[in-house]
Amino acid sequence: METTKIISDTNTNIITKNEEKNKAVNKGNNDDNDKKKNYDKVIEEIKIENKNCYISKISEPLLKKKYYKNFLKVLDYAYYAKVGASHVIKTNTNLQEERKKILKTKFIVIGLNQVIKAIRKGFQGIVILAVDIFPINIICHLPAFCEESNIPYTFVTTKNKLAHLCKLKRSITCLFIFKPNDEISKFEETINEYNHKQKIVNYKKLYDKLLKGVKKNHPFFQS
Repeated sequence: METTKIISDTNTNIITKNEEKNKAVNKGNNDDNDKKKNYDKVIEEIKIENKNCYISKISEPLLKKKYYKNFLKVLDYAYYAKVGASHVIKTNTNLQEERKKILKTKFIVIGLNQVIKAIRKGFQGIVILAVDIFPINIICHLPAFCEESNIPYTFVTTKNKLAHLCKLKRSITCLFIFKPNDEISKFEETINEYNHKQKIVNYKKLYDKLLKGVKKNHPFFQS
């Protein structure tokens, strides 16, 4: 009888562990599905926004729709990276100075002046522009400046929609997405070590996919 009880308990433990594992897998799959649905919804919103808005004569090239999701993923990464880094610095007073410095890594700067400043300082990245900027002389010099500096650029959607995607209230004429630096893996390791709620991974992969899409759609950057 004792042997039978031990076997029964062992089987119960195995079943319980399997159930927990299955729940975790299902939760992960559900989270992925929710994210996919959310991206699909936002992509439809961008399509509708662009269909019904004013598009300036200089708004070329437009980012192809198949790269919208890459763009959205980069924006999401930048947002959660900034929030996560701020949280880690505030809640860990004994954090090493080297790690604090790494956590101050920038992924995006917003606004015409900040974009120009980043390019002049020699940073590499991607410039995203709004399609409905008026009058166009506000921004018409930027595409040529990007080409002179070998910075890929593309037009995506309206000023208000860009602001919404960046979780801001004020409209956005343009933004600069920074190329990942050599410390990006250490940045991700540090964030994920201290912040378990929102993991961040693969910024380089996300950036490279978007960069490929932007370059592929622009004759100047195809050579």
